[in-house]
Amino acid sequence: MTATLARIVPDGVRPWLGAVCISFSAVWVRLADVEPTRSAFLRAVYALPLLAILLAVRPAPQRRWLLPLGIVSGMLLGGDFLMWHRSIEIVGAGLGTVLPNLQVVVVGVLGVVLFGERPRARFWVALPVVLTGVWLLGAVGTPLVAGSSFVAGIALGVLTAGLYAGALVVMRLARASNADLVSTLWAITLGAAIVTAPAAVVEGVAAPAGWPADGWLVVLAVGSQVVGWLLLASSIHRLPAAATSVALLLQPVLALLWGALLLAEPLGPPQVAGAAVVLTGVALAHHGTARIPVATGPATP
Repeated sequence: MTATLARIVPDGVRPWLGAVCISFSAVWVRLADVEPTRSAFLRAVYALPLLAILLAVRPAPQRRWLLPLGIVSGMLLGGDFLMWHRSIEIVGAGLGTVLPNLQVVVVGVLGVVLFGERPRARFWVALPVVLTGVWLLGAVGTPLVAGSSFVAGIALGVLTAGLYAGALVVMRLARASNADLVSTLWAITLGAAIVTAPAAVVEGVAAPAGWPADGWLVVLAVGSQVVGWLLLASSIHRLPAAATSVALLLQPVLALLWGALLLAEPLGPPQVAGAAVVLTGVALAHHGTARIPVATGPATP
């Protein structure tokens, strides 16, 4: 499929189109309107058959059905899905997509601790900016679900960023073995299914959701998790650092817009201000780590 994408979609267009596809992820989750654990489980399950087909048609030297580090990365991503879908339910698709972008900061810190990397000074400037933005969001928001805590939704979003950062760091190690992109995505999605399946069984939601919810979840699995991820991950490393920042930040900005336009989520000055501060800090952190070879993937799951 990556070769087909290369023929159909030019390199310069792929990362932008991928960012647009992935920006709808939280919107599809909200439109499905099912239990967070069910949607987290089914998005992985519905993506696996397509990925199996794509992997089966790969040339034998590139085809790797078992990629242990990729599966470990996916298991972290499965935990990310469980937290993120709950966060979306509480804070909405827009703000729910802004928060996982904090993974840029967490990956930078993990790079310092685990790999002895040395980010630029602006990375450290970004930390108080990001914390201020998160505090603003928690202070001014109103939950979409009556009786729930907006602060808890923000906390789940921050936890999502931490799990996603861990997934990206392990993915970096997996890609270091020169694994094919489709093989990596197959392993990651399989790992996510391994983690979300027990949670879905325990909650009694390990089954199709019914129409039209399943339709939205198939769109999420195919459009965002497979096509969007492949478009972005196969080409974003070819962009200059400044353009990479814009492409990654396009996802949460568009998600805020889709949430307001398609789902009538509140997007007043307080929400815009908090999101703007968070994304400013994320942009600073990204520029501060632009020369560090971290795993390249979507800015949000």
